[in-house]
Amino acid sequence: MKYYIFLFNFCLSFFVYSQVKIRVFDTQDEFRVIGANIFNETKEFLGETNEIGELEINTSSPIINIVKNGYFSEIVNIEGKKVVDVKMKPTFISLDEVKFTTNDSVGRNIIIKTIKNQSKNSIRKANNVFFKSYTKFWSTVNNDSIPYIDHPKNHNDSVSNKWKKLLDNSHLFLGERAMDHKVSRKFGLKNIIQSSRISGIKSPLYEYIAMQPIVFDFDQDKINFFFKAIINPVSKEGLSNYRYGFKEDVYLDGRKTAVVSFFPTVKSSQRQIKGTLWIDDKTNALVKIEAENINTNYIAELEADWKLNNGTWIPNSQKYRMEGGNFKFTEQLTDNSFIDKQEKIWINLETTFKDIENPARLKRKDFLGYEDEISFENMVEKKWDNIMEGYRDSSLTTRDKNTYNKIDSVGLKYKLERQLKLLRIINSGGKLPVGKVDLDLTNIAGYNDYEGLRLGAAFSTNEKLSDKYSLNAYSAYGFQDKKVKFGIGGEYYVNKPYSGKLFAKYKQDVSPAGKSPILLQSNYTSFVSNAFSNIYNNEYFSYKTYTFGYQQDIFQNLTFNLSLNYEKQKAEFDYDYKNKRGWFQLYNTQLSLRYAPKDKFIRTPYGKVTVNSGKSVFYATIAKYWDIFDSDYSPLRINFSYFDVFETRLGKTSFNLNADWIDGDIPIMNLYEGRGNAKHNGFLNFGVGGLNSFETMKAGEFYSDMYVSFNIKHIFAGIKVGNNKVILPQFIYRGVWGDMKHKENHGNMNFNKLNNYFHEAGIEVNNILFKTFGLGLYYRLGAYSEHKFEDNLHLKLTINLNFL
Repeated sequence: MKYYIFLFNFCLSFFVYSQVKIRVFDTQDEFRVIGANIFNETKEFLGETNEIGELEINTSSPIINIVKNGYFSEIVNIEGKKVVDVKMKPTFISLDEVKFTTNDSVGRNIIIKTIKNQSKNSIRKANNVFFKSYTKFWSTVNNDSIPYIDHPKNHNDSVSNKWKKLLDNSHLFLGERAMDHKVSRKFGLKNIIQSSRISGIKSPLYEYIAMQPIVFDFDQDKINFFFKAIINPVSKEGLSNYRYGFKEDVYLDGRKTAVVSFFPTVKSSQRQIKGTLWIDDKTNALVKIEAENINTNYIAELEADWKLNNGTWIPNSQKYRMEGGNFKFTEQLTDNSFIDKQEKIWINLETTFKDIENPARLKRKDFLGYEDEISFENMVEKKWDNIMEGYRDSSLTTRDKNTYNKIDSVGLKYKLERQLKLLRIINSGGKLPVGKVDLDLTNIAGYNDYEGLRLGAAFSTNEKLSDKYSLNAYSAYGFQDKKVKFGIGGEYYVNKPYSGKLFAKYKQDVSPAGKSPILLQSNYTSFVSNAFSNIYNNEYFSYKTYTFGYQQDIFQNLTFNLSLNYEKQKAEFDYDYKNKRGWFQLYNTQLSLRYAPKDKFIRTPYGKVTVNSGKSVFYATIAKYWDIFDSDYSPLRINFSYFDVFETRLGKTSFNLNADWIDGDIPIMNLYEGRGNAKHNGFLNFGVGGLNSFETMKAGEFYSDMYVSFNIKHIFAGIKVGNNKVILPQFIYRGVWGDMKHKENHGNMNFNKLNNYFHEAGIEVNNILFKTFGLGLYYRLGAYSEHKFEDNLHLKLTINLNFL
């Protein structure tokens, strides 16, 4: 009976109401009008146009009225129509006695003035300011959709009741952070994390509590919107991506303030926002922003405001809210079957600022070290609440306290500490903490044509043994060369705010000839770059090296390493240099630099961690060899490398440039091999690809005492395959040119000079299997190309170690 009643009502509504799509345009530029209100003849509200200026309505009224602030209202007859296009004409208003159309120019001129005054209004221009912030971030589930069953009949009902009870009394996740902020025009910015707590985890997550969407001034081209870069509407780039509409003048805290709406000019597949800006009339400062995501598939919102304090605009509060996917809970039944349920998760983050001192008494020493710092002595469980209470605006609610109690027990049950250890492995570059030592997982296994399978182990002591020094050692064995390799060393920390350390080490090992490591690359980056670059290389040399030196950061983004090195080298292949064989002795002084202008670091008890990685990184090394203590040679050696990533509407381009030069005599082990990674075999010369290697060049095919090379990789788009798996076709082009002054000095070696241009092109389809494995096809071009087509073509298995 209920079915027939429903069917009758549906048919009745179908005949009584007609569905019409309304599309609203601006008459001046044909842009869609968002947020236009539509009413029927009796002034009943029918809805407002969406982000593409459209609204579908069901009404029996033949006449509708369209109203939008800043436009003349329009009355339209829709009788008998399915689609109606409405063009609205902008009105004219007066702002400071100058007339503009409200279409865009009034709001745009206000934003232009705001951008011009951003530097003047920035808190960084204040002499000295101190303030505190308290951040609370939590996720919860819309538990109203989970029914409570008064009389559960089965295990399924009991599971639903269990989760209903948990989520009625606690959040799904809760975290807090208390911070001090020091800002100085002269000395810069300092953020000190005084305390932090995360439900379910007892150990402090140093690197993650530093990642925070606190923005002091919205003066960058991109703003951080839940860790996603969004084009800032108050920026030069924003002027090209948004339209602005002046709404009205209001008074905030007794100050005249212009209210300006903004929305994207063109809809894009990338995350976009729309919202409202409040601009102070006297200083042209942004004093408030409300924004939301325009994608109707999920909700994301932000709100921030600033207060004027002694002539300085200081953050007052910031709020973020976003849908965070679905919470899935699984329960095993007695018959080994499972119950799966999922509910929508809401992620919330709120920050408030207090205890402002303006001006504050600040000194240079207050700003030593990195911009972000952690007060380690406070990051212990017994101090969490006492310190946090001085930063909270109000005490924790009963639901908040229940979250810590309940989720801490859930964390214990599901071993979240073990997952935290995995995160620490990732951030430390492959180091697994085991008690007072860290095991280096990147040294476990390797393979090359000289050593064959190489197995090893490496460790270093951590902060649990001592926060003043660290000892390290490794050992490895090659099953083909049947040799044991080992190394020992130590570090003594002398300038902790800038990660300063004295170090000494001894290594007895083998290395491929002509491969110079980039000294200041991270442990993990170096491992990934070299893991598959020497598989087909059998030209190795033995070495024994003593190194003493000092390393630290300068100005946060510049790292230097100064070392003294004594090394003995012997080729493990048929080779002589100027008719000399056996061991060569070399002494050198080496200065290495790493400059990453966009990186942000934080110091943890187990070392420096990058919390925000920039895309531009420069490396440089200068080594001077000395004719002392029976040293065989005394050349000068210079290396330079540059890595960058460029993102445009055409896709993402990775770029790498390397340049090296040697002036003077030195054995071939210290020259520059062309980074060849090819081996001719049967089907399409199949092999394993490297990261930045020349995939069609044989190992040891070229050597140079000077060269310049580059590597370009470009990704155009993603292709969805299967269950929304994205496969990225990557186009590659590499080139190198070099030379060698005295090739005749290197005896019994068969290699070429790079005095002609060598280049290759290729395409890679990565992440085909397990998000790790893919295929690459490369072709050798130019002066060094082979005579046969098939000899120039190489097919490679690509391996992306993104899981570490």
